[in-house]
This record gives sequence, structure tokens and C-alpha cells, in this order.
Amino acid sequence: RGSVGRTMTAFLTFLVVGLGTYAARAVFIVGVGERTLPPEAERFVRNIGPAVLAALVAQLLVGDGIAGFVSSVPQVAGVVAAMGATWWRRNPLAGFLAGSAVFFALDLLL
Repeated sequence: RGSVGRTMTAFLTFLVVGLGTYAARAVFIVGVGERTLPPEAERFVRNIGPAVLAALVAQLLVGDGIAGFVSSVPQVAGVVAAMGATWWRRNPLAGFLAGSAVFFALDLLL
């Protein structure tokens, strides 16, 4: 099998997986798009984004254990700033912006 055959196989695999992933997500958007969710479900859906971001940040902070957590000053300061701004403004975007600004500023300085 030549390199063209391998390239086509890789391309077709990429295309099929991409279409499958798109279809799996589109089903929920198209199927639920016109319906209103119960208040309990809306409360959970509203918190999915912040919960996912918190899980990703927590993994980055404590992935190396407590020693990695203590040694990562810019990350910890950024998380604290993000939490404070989110709580103060009641807006996740404000927390993201404040946390990013503190993280990048400290990362450049240290």
C-alpha cells in the first residue's frame, strides 16, 4: 500500500470520526433546541461550564500533589483572583478575565 493509500485512509477516518462527533452533538441541539427545560435541569446546565473549568484547573494545580500546588504561585494566585472576581461580580467571565490577567502578569514577573 502506498503513501497515497495511507493518506486517504487517514483522511477518511478523520472525516468519519468528525461527522460522527458532529452528529452526536447536533442531535441534542436540534432535539432540545425548541423545548424548555425544567427549572432543576436548567440549574444544572447553567453550572456545567464552571464545573468543567474548575475540574480542569484543579487537575492542573494538584496534578503533582501538594508540592506542585505550593510551588505554582502564578496558577494559585490566578485561581484565587478568578474565584474572588467571580464571587464579587457574579459573572464567570469577570473571573476568567481577572484570573487570566493575574496568572499572566505573575508568570511574566516570576
